[in-house]
Amino acid sequence: MLDASSQGLRDGFRGALLGTAVGDALGRPVKGWSAARIAREHGEVRDMLGPPRGRYTEDTQMMIAVAEWVLDDGALDGESFAKRILREHDPDRDYGRTTTDFLRRLRGGEGWETAAEHVFARGSFGNGAAARIAPCALAQHRDREALERVVETCAAVTHGHPLGIAGAVLQARQVALALGQRDEPLDPLSFVVELRSTARSIEFRQKLRTVEECLERQVPPSVVRDRLGANATALGSVPTALYCFLSQAESFEAAVVFAVALGGETDSIGAMTGAIAGAYHGLSAIPARWRAGIEDGPKGASFIERLADRLFEKATLRAAAQPKSLFRQPER
Repeated sequence: MLDASSQGLRDGFRGALLGTAVGDALGRPVKGWSAARIAREHGEVRDMLGPPRGRYTEDTQMMIAVAEWVLDDGALDGESFAKRILREHDPDRDYGRTTTDFLRRLRGGEGWETAAEHVFARGSFGNGAAARIAPCALAQHRDREALERVVETCAAVTHGHPLGIAGAVLQARQVALALGQRDEPLDPLSFVVELRSTARSIEFRQKLRTVEECLERQVPPSVVRDRLGANATALGSVPTALYCFLSQAESFEAAVVFAVALGGETDSIGAMTGAIAGAYHGLSAIPARWRAGIEDGPKGASFIERLADRLFEKATLRAAAQPKSLFRQPER
């Protein structure tokens, strides 16, 4: 029997994973649209659109692959993750051209290191690694150094550019920090300061400072898009997802609706916002209509919840030998 604290933590695990799928599926039908077009045709996207309704993209499929890798692949190295994503690849999940080419090279027997170099040159700096990374954040939410190691390994397989890896690390830390503060009143500015104080990339430190400024000035969505971005790069989307969560911290629904309304890379920013807000608010805070609207096939909503429970059980076993949290608590 779980005590109240453990029940809340498990709810956060479930919220982070299903929140990824919900944000992804909510944003998928309007991906690439401008904010003006979304507003004109839908007002705000508050219900699953189709066709088909509730279908997630490669972001969630890759997130599932990451969770299974963390749970089942003891090596946790780049080779084992490359094999995992190749085995789980579903070409009907809206994979981009470059990722499809990368997977084709893997299927042809090329090693992941050289396949990535051929496809991405200096390495991809897109947001794909960040959008899938929530399971790593959950598994290592108590140990920042271990978290960063596993995230770097996971990200480097497909997103070897320093900004691609840094974006994945930042997103993982955002999820872990939200999970660790789920029982506390949220101070948005302190949350950003905590992240910025240990960010290793000057580009992301600058973006996090911009997040602070946007929060302080309560800027309109058009300024958020201009200053933070709403595109497929890690730099132009990971801090944006953080802003969506912190500026709409009162509810999971408000944060994800805001993220999708920005337009542009709506599926990935929706997925990342959903992961952070889900970790903080928990599965119980995700609207029932959204939970019911996510596809529930062999690897649908029920399967994702079971993955979250397995990650929770694994993390709980590890927690007995660790301090409560290795993240500094924000000053108040």
